[in-house]
Amino acid sequence: MNENKEDFEKADAILADALERFQREGVNPYVSGMALMEIGIAALVKVGEDETSVIEQARGIVQRVAPDLGKGM
Repeated sequence: MNENKEDFEKADAILADALERFQREGVNPYVSGMALMEIGIAALVKVGEDETSVIEQARGIVQRVAPDLGKGM
C-alpha cells in the first residue's frame, strides 16, 4: 500500500503541474478536464479495469470532490 501511496503522490504532483500549465496557457477548463479524464480512463482500461469498475471509480470521485453533484447518481 505504501508503494501505491508514493505513486499517487507522484502522479498528483505531475497532474498539479499540468493543471497549472493548462491555466497559464489559457486552455478551456472543460477541454483540459475532458483530456485528463480520457487519460485516466485509458490508463484504467490498460490495467484491466472493466466499464463497470471505471464508472464506479468516476462516481466515487464525483462524490468526493462535488458531493452535491453526485446526489443524483
